[in-house]
Amino acid sequence: MTLTLRTWSGLALVATLLAACASPDKPKAPPPPPPVASPGQRVVTVSDANAGAGVTLESAQELVVRLPVGPATGLEWSLADLKSGVLTVESSKFERALRNTNVEEAAGATVWHFRPQASGVVTLSFELRRPHSLQPPSQTVSYDVTVK
Repeated sequence: MTLTLRTWSGLALVATLLAACASPDKPKAPPPPPPVASPGQRVVTVSDANAGAGVTLESAQELVVRLPVGPATGLEWSLADLKSGVLTVESSKFERALRNTNVEEAAGATVWHFRPQASGVVTLSFELRRPHSLQPPSQTVSYDVTVK
């Protein structure tokens, strides 16, 4: 009788442990961000808040990508991947935040301006890292751009 009680107690313990280890259904992936398009506008602007979104441009529109840079981090955004033929980089620069709205003077955003070159689809990828570093980026952002 003692052996049977031990056996059932052991089985109950194992069942409890297995139930605790069992995972419920896999969590659902977050929905993709809504597509970005501004028909009829001269400029379409995206930021890190639109990361992963599809962007649709008309042939006469300009694409502006504005990515924030924190103060005194030593990190910079760089264009990691742009296949030629669909978009052309017009300019890129760092824009400092206004001093009266931000007490930390080094904060701001890196801003890129792109012009459509031809119809097609291209992925723009950006990486936030220390300049000339071989370490993995601390953040990546990409956009799938369609030029009509």
